Amino acid sequence: MKTNEHFTKNLHFITSVPDKFDKNQKYGVIILMHGYGASMYDLVDIAPIINDTDYIYIFPNAPIEIDVGFEKKGYAWFPIETVDISASDKLLNLTIKEALAMFEYNKEKLFIGGFSQGGMMTIHSGISSNIAYSGAIILSSKILINTSLDIDINKPDNTRIFMTHGKLDTIISIEEGRTTRKKLINLGFHVDYYEYNIGHEINLEILSELSKWL
Repeated sequence: MKTNEHFTKNLHFITSVPDKFDKNQKYGVIILMHGYGASMYDLVDIAPIINDTDYIYIFPNAPIEIDVGFEKKGYAWFPIETVDISASDKLLNLTIKEALAMFEYNKEKLFIGGFSQGGMMTIHSGISSNIAYSGAIILSSKILINTSLDIDINKPDNTRIFMTHGKLDTIISIEEGRTTRKKLINLGFHVDYYEYNIGHEINLEILSELSKWL
């Protein structure tokens, strides 16, 4: 796939399009957000494994720079101490609208997703936003405690959810994943949920299942 980096006044982001990209074709779009301490480059390589012909991918970079050691910088969507997503929520939605304006895309195939902290943003900023999504992809993540989930456009009857979690996850426990699934179901969402004998990670089996779900 062909990738491009975009450095804008909102969030930096990467776009990835099929090798034989046809500007006259309306592709689906998948927005994927990295986890705490990573960057927009982190999930780029999984795009062609998911689907390398039918989708455009957008990988936003979280706004908060953090030191991850060994003189390397990573990024966070929100401070772990405060769990305040308000600033990132605004920047993320502005960035997504900016990125989507670059393409003629299939509005019936617009998905938002993320891993770990990126999955939390998927739940609390993506599903709650005024952008109409066909579905949400939540990988090794959870609903934030004491943070509201205001549903407007992305209602249970028009937004599918794909969710996975590792049974051996020591960062976000499997119990937190199961609780999140229950909460989403209680809100009325249909959740396609899968557990794996892995830790806090994304493996090929997950990508294969996601590809079929799409």
